[in-house]
Amino acid sequence: MKKLRVFQTTANRTASGFFAGKSGAVLLCFFLFPYLITLLAGNMQTGNEEEADALRKQLTEGGYEIVNVTALGKERIPLELYVAHSLAGVMGEEYEMEALKAQAVLLRTNLIPEEGKERLVTDTEYGSRKVAARHFQAAAETAGVYLEYEGKPIYGAYFRVSNGSTRNAGEVTGTEEYPYLRRKLCERDFLSREYAASFSCPLAEFERKWQKLLKEAPSVLISGEEEGAERCKGGLELLRDSAGYVLAVKYGEEWVQGESFRYEFHLPSADFRITLEENEITFDTKGVGHGLGMSQFGANQLALEGEDYPEILSCFFQEVTFERLSG
Repeated sequence: MKKLRVFQTTANRTASGFFAGKSGAVLLCFFLFPYLITLLAGNMQTGNEEEADALRKQLTEGGYEIVNVTALGKERIPLELYVAHSLAGVMGEEYEMEALKAQAVLLRTNLIPEEGKERLVTDTEYGSRKVAARHFQAAAETAGVYLEYEGKPIYGAYFRVSNGSTRNAGEVTGTEEYPYLRRKLCERDFLSREYAASFSCPLAEFERKWQKLLKEAPSVLISGEEEGAERCKGGLELLRDSAGYVLAVKYGEEWVQGESFRYEFHLPSADFRITLEENEITFDTKGVGHGLGMSQFGANQLALEGEDYPEILSCFFQEVTFERLSG
């Protein structure tokens, strides 16, 4: 594999228009305007489809493949084509191009085969997603690029919106082996319409789900950290990490992991506050996702500020190197 040094791509754009210099021509254009708009829109749509087709063909090149194993059998898909389809599933085409490219690199990084040139997946949604020309473009303009840490592909973690900061690996159970995931402020994530939310449920429903959670999720042993726990009305206690996400929840005598708790209660984030009023519990949350790695909203804000995708990824992943697949 060759180490990636410097890479920069520029998209070529074309524009067309018309100009009428005399009153008769202007009047003619006025009457023909609806027709012209329809015609131009149709041409632009055709152009987009042609561009997408050209990029799609480009993405079929290369020796790496994804083998999609489903109930219908096995399907071999060129790696770069699969990256474009996966990108469409996790990021809309309205994102800035450099943010789309950063996401494409993370998806590719997570798909690097451990051995050989094939990676097995089970993706029942493949082929059903709408893939825009911009998704193909982001995959094509980053083709082969992935991230390494100490000679191995990283865990390209990403999520939708932070609570204002990403999380430190090591503070979250099971992330000790990802030292490149460190806390990064995302000071403009609060601008997202998804940043804050509120959810309520009856106390009886909370009790039922809590008992279910105790049976299905292993309890957490908290040693020497209870003094720093946030005590809530109703006997609930919350233990947070340095970024403000809940690491563990205590109710009664048992602790459970914060991520397990948020999944059981369908909370968008593990940064939540709990309010108990009479027979109802309310959760006020910040952010969307687990908080590790790249905030997609934060990446888009950096792209809007003029950062390119290597700069964006270097903000969220520390001491990593950019590599490119060879062959």
